[in-house]
Amino acid sequence: ELVITCQTPAAGEVNITKGDAVKLSGAYTVTNATDAEDTVFGQALCSATENDMAIPVKVRGICIFPYTGATAPTVDGAAGIVASATAGSVKTPDTGTSKGINVKVDETASVVHVLL
Repeated sequence: ELVITCQTPAAGEVNITKGDAVKLSGAYTVTNATDAEDTVFGQALCSATENDMAIPVKVRGICIFPYTGATAPTVDGAAGIVASATAGSVKTPDTGTSKGINVKVDETASVVHVLL
């Protein structure tokens, strides 16, 4: 595993929950406010509700993310994920590049285990 210390944005609403998928929004700055198909940078390892707050982010290793969408992620040794429009969640990419490799899907709990 590889964990780095990032920070929350300097301004605006911050509502990151431990376990959320996050994207880079600036230099070492992360947010869970994602648009569908955004690149996932990593997983928040603690919750954050304040601006300019330090936050540990797992960028390598197994991450367990909630997923959205009608199609569950695929486990085939190649498929990965992208961010969904739901804060902190991921989804199967519509087209193009994904991040990581899906290693397990729990459709009952709507979570996917991803090797970043």
